[in-house]
Amino acid sequence: MDLATTLRVTLNCEATKTADLAGTPVSEPIITLSDTLDDGTGADQADIVYFDSGTMVASADLSLDLAGTLSDVYGDTVTAVRVKAIAVKNTSTTASVLKLGGGTGDAGTNAFASWLHRSGTSAAGSEGVLIRPGGVFLLWAPGATGYAVTAGTGDILMLQEQSTLAAAYELMIVMTTA
Repeated sequence: MDLATTLRVTLNCEATKTADLAGTPVSEPIITLSDTLDDGTGADQADIVYFDSGTMVASADLSLDLAGTLSDVYGDTVTAVRVKAIAVKNTSTTASVLKLGGGTGDAGTNAFASWLHRSGTSAAGSEGVLIRPGGVFLLWAPGATGYAVTAGTGDILMLQEQSTLAAAYELMIVMTTA
């Protein structure tokens, strides 16, 4: 399979405020990111993609083992060595909140620790990023190293529904096999 990955993100805000004598000043901060990954396993490359969408019942977990248990869009089992991108969208229309994080162990040993670390808590499995309804989480690492996948429990990525409501989601992980 040949894989071509394109990322285009633009965050554009326009702020105006009426001033006494200066007219209406306008501030327009813009952050843009446009990048591509070619097929391969080096810098600016990726060769496998995992995609999933669905609905999780209240308080459910979706545990993804990135080394040998996922299937690509063609049904082939993939074993990731490096993660180049993770995108998660909470497509819920309710107040459902998703938490994206590592497995249930200590962040230093098995919670997909190469990109997500615990901050000031002693509760196992508490590390994570909350994604509110309509919200998106994006991790992008196009360099040669990306984020290393550690076989065993160190490569577990977990999506958890944090409220008492069902949550709808879309998830994409772009990876390399070497």
